[in-house]
Amino acid sequence: MEQLSNLVIADKELLAISGMLAKLMQDTSASYVMLLDKSGQVIATQGQGNLQRDSTALGALLAGAFSSSRHVAELLGESDFKAIFQQGVHESIYTSLIADQWLLVTVFDKLTHIGLVKVLAKKVSDELLRILERVRTDSSRIREKVVNVQFRTSIEDSIDLLFRE
Repeated sequence: MEQLSNLVIADKELLAISGMLAKLMQDTSASYVMLLDKSGQVIATQGQGNLQRDSTALGALLAGAFSSSRHVAELLGESDFKAIFQQGVHESIYTSLIADQWLLVTVFDKLTHIGLVKVLAKKVSDELLRILERVRTDSSRIREKVVNVQFRTSIEDSIDLLFRE
């Protein structure tokens, strides 16, 4: 099972991510678009209806489906599948992997061509990658500062205990 990420996404980056998802939704006439961590943790969504309410459950299920598709790829001798397409009678789902860490999910109806979704999702994925990599780098720096402060405090407390009168 994939591990939860510990990214800290600032409002500025979250606004940019939401804008990209909204543009993808508009350009593809999708009913719903979401960005997930590979573990299924929802990062951002665009859309309305039942999917908005059930985004946590949907994210977990789609991440599980993507994870199982990776095992299918191994059985077929493939190194990995970078995308999965689930076609329904009324709606379909295209899920693509971004930098082996995040999933971009697009839910669209039968009037939208899958080729259009693939091309535009790839374009948005490239843009999202730049933001997400910056967020990951910033989160690492923040974590290092917190760990250093916590470590220093812990050492100081231990020294105080050792030399207490």
